[in-house]
Amino acid sequence: MIKILISAILLCFTITSQASIITFDDWQYNSDDHIDWQVTIDDESHEDYFTFNISIGEVNPSGDILGFAFDSSADFNLSTDLINYSTYELSSFASDSLSCGRGCNFNGAIRNDFDYIFRVGQQGSGSDYVSEFSFGLAKNGLTLDENLFTRVGIRAQSVGNNCDSSSCNGSVKDYSQTPGTDIPTPPSDDVTQVPEPGTAFLFALTLIGFTVRRLK
Repeated sequence: MIKILISAILLCFTITSQASIITFDDWQYNSDDHIDWQVTIDDESHEDYFTFNISIGEVNPSGDILGFAFDSSADFNLSTDLINYSTYELSSFASDSLSCGRGCNFNGAIRNDFDYIFRVGQQGSGSDYVSEFSFGLAKNGLTLDENLFTRVGIRAQSVGNNCDSSSCNGSVKDYSQTPGTDIPTPPSDDVTQVPEPGTAFLFALTLIGFTVRRLK
């Protein structure tokens, strides 16, 4: 009886463990080179960090990512809260700015400063283009949702089509301020579903009721 009662009480505190992924769509372009940027932020890849993944879509012009920027409702210190998951150097960290160093800025494309901005790789990197990179940002006890990260920006150089046969001298300063939440689908129907908190609570109360009646 006691075991059943304890199990029921513990079940009351069951919490659904559900990953969240923030994605950015509806990109605003300042040139004729429209890249379908893939930007996601998730809270499950690392226990202590939000993970940012940035890349150029498969069917897109080529490009060399030079800078990345974002707005957030939280206070971060990029020098200490950011961890580099990629092989490319991240530098020129700044806040409340449109500039990520020499040749890397959003001037003329965006009026309002980004909360946080930094450089990715080096300017004029030749054929070693940064087409994708990842980094982590300390969670600091924060919860990931659409209000935490509200705008992202990407500065890229050497943009164009068919760069193998022609020069690609395009330069873009793109941004998106339409975050959306994507809840990942379980990999298969065989995965055991964790009860919703409300369902678990009602089930636990039922168990407690039967236990109390049997004790009487």
